[in-house]
Amino acid sequence: MQHKNLNELRAQFGLSILAMAAALAIGAVSSTVMAAPSAVKSFVQPAVTDLGVAPSDAMKTITIGLALRNAAALDTLLGTLTDPSSANFRHFLTPAQFGAQFGQPADSVAQVVAYLKSYGFKIISVKANNLMITATATNAQIAATFFTTIHSYSQAGIQYEAPATAAVIPSQFAGVVSAVSGLSNKSALLSHRVAVPNTGPLVGDVAMTTVRPSAAAPATGVSGSYTVADLAAKYNINPVYARGLTGAGKTIGIATLAGYTQSDAYAYWAALGLAVFPNRIVDVLVDGGALPKDGPTSDGAVETTLDVEQSGGVAPGANIRVYIAPNTDSGFVDVFAQAIDENIVDVLSVSWGSPEIVYDVASLTPFHNVFMQAAAQGIPVIAASGDAGAYDINRSYTYPGCSALLSVDFPASDPFVLAAGGTTLPNTVQHKHGPVSVLTERPWGWDYLKNYIVTYYGQNLYYSSYFAVGGGGGVSVDFPLPSYQTGLAGVAKSASAQSLLCSPAITGATTYQDLVDLPSGVAGRNLPDVALNADPYSGYSVYFNGQLYSGEGGTSFVSPQLNGILTLISSGLPGRVGNPAPQLYSAFKAQGYGTGSPFKAITTGDNQYYKAGPNFNPASGLGSLDVDALATALGVRH
Repeated sequence: MQHKNLNELRAQFGLSILAMAAALAIGAVSSTVMAAPSAVKSFVQPAVTDLGVAPSDAMKTITIGLALRNAAALDTLLGTLTDPSSANFRHFLTPAQFGAQFGQPADSVAQVVAYLKSYGFKIISVKANNLMITATATNAQIAATFFTTIHSYSQAGIQYEAPATAAVIPSQFAGVVSAVSGLSNKSALLSHRVAVPNTGPLVGDVAMTTVRPSAAAPATGVSGSYTVADLAAKYNINPVYARGLTGAGKTIGIATLAGYTQSDAYAYWAALGLAVFPNRIVDVLVDGGALPKDGPTSDGAVETTLDVEQSGGVAPGANIRVYIAPNTDSGFVDVFAQAIDENIVDVLSVSWGSPEIVYDVASLTPFHNVFMQAAAQGIPVIAASGDAGAYDINRSYTYPGCSALLSVDFPASDPFVLAAGGTTLPNTVQHKHGPVSVLTERPWGWDYLKNYIVTYYGQNLYYSSYFAVGGGGGVSVDFPLPSYQTGLAGVAKSASAQSLLCSPAITGATTYQDLVDLPSGVAGRNLPDVALNADPYSGYSVYFNGQLYSGEGGTSFVSPQLNGILTLISSGLPGRVGNPAPQLYSAFKAQGYGTGSPFKAITTGDNQYYKAGPNFNPASGLGSLDVDALATALGVRH
């Protein structure tokens, strides 16, 4: 979908990405970004103060995205790499091979580099894929190169810099340069970690615990305090360990936007009695990403910590590379590009994202290109599908100040990314005013708590703390239905009458504003693909800053857990797994939920809109997993 007039909405999320063309065909395996019909209203930016021209000597890191070549040939190649009947099955490319076949020619890259240098830019890297150039420059150099001015802005106490007017790519690079990211330095991405609400009137509603690591056990059996050992028991990973697979010889990749402290992860594994190498983690700082100097304190630090603990706990024999970039638009694309261009990691996961609808075609292009490169190199990329149920945008534009809008999260919506959804495991939680029970595994959606919260605390608290919370899922309006999802019962199209209407309190206007109208009936990519436990009430413990905390959850757990699972499976293969989605859907179409299937149907519940059922659905995808059966389906022999 090509969004018209989304500059302010994108600025709200810090997504200042300069587009060269109104629409770009970026494709492979039925994954072109759509130019679907839509009407996007003008957006009134809430309470933004223009502080004037930003300091001219302030430095920024920017990324120049170059246009993909030979897209049809890449489509064909990627199809053969995941087809067991093809002679090319799992014969993956190197980054240099990918760049030579599908990146820009060396002379075109050299011309862009020379142009940037002529304006004083310092080139940091030219990726081997010949599709990405990273450079640093001052605001003055950026303004002169892209015909704009960089201003300082303030919003809700946060100060950032962004272009004051639309930037322009020089005309001589038409067809070569597709997008430039990094012109804004506002934090754009959200962590997909959620904890049990325990503030304000909810204090003490559920007893929260912090215990010393010595109190941990390999498997606690306690809902809300589960460990990776509990995960292994519930999703049948233990037989994979019995096969002798630990992830040895493989490398886990974590893409993240916040620093952390390695010692927390080692303490977690030690508390569980896991045998791990003492120097298994390597931190890679991207675009000025940093580690905390005085111990982790931020929410983002907890995210990175749990990503490492969960993935490394599931695959204790694997090495780990943690790629840490700043929380900016250029940092986000560069963190993937760095990991995939290095070609060291065997699986890569991320637990950060933004609503898909704040991106336009050009801003999706650099990400999509690098995800296709990962598929060509055999590296699975996994992303958390979000924690706002079926209403991803409402995590930021909250109901009832804004209307509920069915929407999905990016990068999970990209068809070359495995979308990690969330469920609630059976549990009974003793709340202050009585127990609430979930009797069978269901999609994570906190509407199952609505009666309790409304009865004892009122409707306002339900909407402020429990609505638009659950496993992300729905229908993309930017990516069409990929070939691996065609002909599948339960696949949905985008719903009708989807508009984001916000009150004056949200927009600062004098009347309600219609910010976005989405097209109906779009046959878009459905997500999630699979789902595991993500509900904090049936969730996990995290070791952070010297304590083991319970009541943690979010699809941010599922993404690294799937990373660890695919790393385990990869260690039982001659090489890498490759792009997992086509292989998973092929296995499902062959086996369904029958005996020996890797998939377990989720048949009851919803993610606050989409309902589960005995088939694929946009609440739980193909369902949850039997990991031992998945290993067999992907070629691991007993």
